[in-house]
Amino acid sequence: MRIYRGPIIHIGYHKTGTTWFQDIFYPAVRNRRYLPRAVARAAFLEAGALHFEPDQARHRLGQDRDDIILCEENLSGGLHNGGLAGNLSKDVAGRIRDTLPGAQIVIFVRDPCSAIASAYLQYVKGGGTFGIHRYLFGRDRLGPVAPERDEAPGFRREHFDYARLIAHYDRLFGADNVHVFRYEDFRADPRGFAAAYAARFGLDVALDRLDWGTRNPSPGRLLLWAFRAANLFTRRAVADKDCLLHLPGWYGLSRKLLRRANASGRFGRPLRMRDILDEGAIAHFNDYYRHGEAAIADRLEQQTCRDAKSRDGMAGPAPSYARSCRTATSSLPTMTQHC
Repeated sequence: MRIYRGPIIHIGYHKTGTTWFQDIFYPAVRNRRYLPRAVARAAFLEAGALHFEPDQARHRLGQDRDDIILCEENLSGGLHNGGLAGNLSKDVAGRIRDTLPGAQIVIFVRDPCSAIASAYLQYVKGGGTFGIHRYLFGRDRLGPVAPERDEAPGFRREHFDYARLIAHYDRLFGADNVHVFRYEDFRADPRGFAAAYAARFGLDVALDRLDWGTRNPSPGRLLLWAFRAANLFTRRAVADKDCLLHLPGWYGLSRKLLRRANASGRFGRPLRMRDILDEGAIAHFNDYYRHGEAAIADRLEQQTCRDAKSRDGMAGPAPSYARSCRTATSSLPTMTQHC
């Protein structure tokens, strides 16, 4: 089976297990250098679009760049600003190509409705005060030339139409060097997924020594309200929120107390997607993402096909983590042609 060489750049998306990869998996890899998130951000996000220099980015990444691993979900765009209408997401792809043209790009995707519900929970845990409807559709209350549209960009459904950014990376790096995975497959079988993932990139990691515990658990309904109430007394850390009174130090203290309460499991079961999104919103998003999800399913079929062809004469299909969550590919536009 082919082992992919070159720097590994894991760009996200948000809410697809990146925290576990950053804290547990990549630091345990023994035959590559995992660089902290701060290095990835300094190399690819710090400079403005008209001031980015690939040589400066390479300098920040250090020597022997072929064996590095970067994992930073904001390379795919900010969670609560839609990647600045996709402009940041697209520009960063070009920055990575100009800096590390031989990179292996890793992209994890998640069922859009599930990702959106999780994004809202992250908004609240990060300081948000508004309800789900205001979070999703707050821009609709603004006039077409309202200054808030530009000054404080908010949620954009386009950000979760993953197929567009995947296709852009395919064009820049070649589809063979862009690796797409579904978060649902990782969540269903973390150990099996991690073993196949390590084998794909030739990563030396002792899987039996890793912490497989849940990270960033969702709060229950009572704690969700407690987070929103506590957030009224801090200006941090999201842009679109209310603040009655800013208490210095309250944000950090309230996060610590509420996360400890959440970890105790005494405040109700974690909220699920259908606890957060009503049926109308789910239907709306399912229809909006229908073509993109079909394109991703097709893209993953092609990836599985390429994996099977790269196996050294072994019969049968390659192990596949390319299962589509909800859509079939027949009669819908596809991202690539079938093998």
